[in-house]
Amino acid sequence: METTNPEVLRRVDTFLLNVTPKDKVCIIHDTDPDGVCSAVIIAKCVERLRNKKVDLRIPMDKTQYGITDKMLKQLKNKKITKLITTDFSAEQNPERLEELEKQMEILVIDHHKLYNDYKSDRTVLYKPQFFTKIDPSTYCTAKLAFDAADRLVKTEDLDWMAATACIADIATAPWKDWLAEVFKKYKIKMKKDLFRTVIGQVAATIKSTEVYDLKLVPQCYDVFYAAKKPKDILKSKLGKYKIIIDKDLKKHLALFEKKAEKHKDMRIYEMTSKYRIHSALSTILGLKYPDKTIIIINKTGAIISVSGRRGDKKKPVNTLLENAIKGFEGANAGGHTPAAGAGFNKKYLNTFKQRLTQWKT
Repeated sequence: METTNPEVLRRVDTFLLNVTPKDKVCIIHDTDPDGVCSAVIIAKCVERLRNKKVDLRIPMDKTQYGITDKMLKQLKNKKITKLITTDFSAEQNPERLEELEKQMEILVIDHHKLYNDYKSDRTVLYKPQFFTKIDPSTYCTAKLAFDAADRLVKTEDLDWMAATACIADIATAPWKDWLAEVFKKYKIKMKKDLFRTVIGQVAATIKSTEVYDLKLVPQCYDVFYAAKKPKDILKSKLGKYKIIIDKDLKKHLALFEKKAEKHKDMRIYEMTSKYRIHSALSTILGLKYPDKTIIIINKTGAIISVSGRRGDKKKPVNTLLENAIKGFEGANAGGHTPAAGAGFNKKYLNTFKQRLTQWKT
């Protein structure tokens, strides 16, 4: 891999090497497969470097984006001295980083859009944009974490975790040769649809657990942390959630074909479900219809959850959703060109849909 800025990698390595047993270390991570896998990989890296596990880990609050006031209080109460965030753009709130820097050093590991080129001696931004020409959407956070760990500690048992996240995020294009080696190592047969492989099913199991109940994410992390190989996940207690979510997905995939609104090359589907299946649903449909902009709107709660996909990347769904929520109080949106999400109060739904269909690329 061509490195355009080795200094970024040096700063990442230095941050991790300087973590000591006396440090109080926290990891804040997203709740999807990439978030969980990246958190486990970097946590194991820290443990191997200082012979001690991380002191605190916090999954993202999906109702609010970034490091919340509640998290800030936890970090201060635990006297955290080193904070590592994975799979979300922590630099989107520079004021929060400045506040945290008074107590701790920060490493942001993430592959999403760069919202603020935040520069500080106390914070390191480890994002693909800073050191490689590879499309950030295809360099998932767990692969970033794995590559960092691989420079510093033995990682031969962590490769399948990074591969799981690559498949989950449909971030496999630059890593085909590496993935083939991982599959060969674990004697797993490659398939055209990687989600139908053993490692792909691991990704689906993590996603199904998150979708079934966000409160299970810590349990998901623990199961993953203890696993030695991909099949350990499939044999774990998490497997039952995948069966339930697969049934719900099948129902809504059929309803999409019947009820989705058609606006030129955009398809908008409004749904309700007791489970948070909108992201998984849009991923499946994005793969099936790569030349369509897929918008899934989950209306179950007071807060609307939206997931967008565009497989051919000809129209950036992250920009689409960010523009569609402008001015909505308490709203958030972000992601990548081919995959993004948004959340906002239900009262804005009609305005949101109108903006979607009127947006010009």
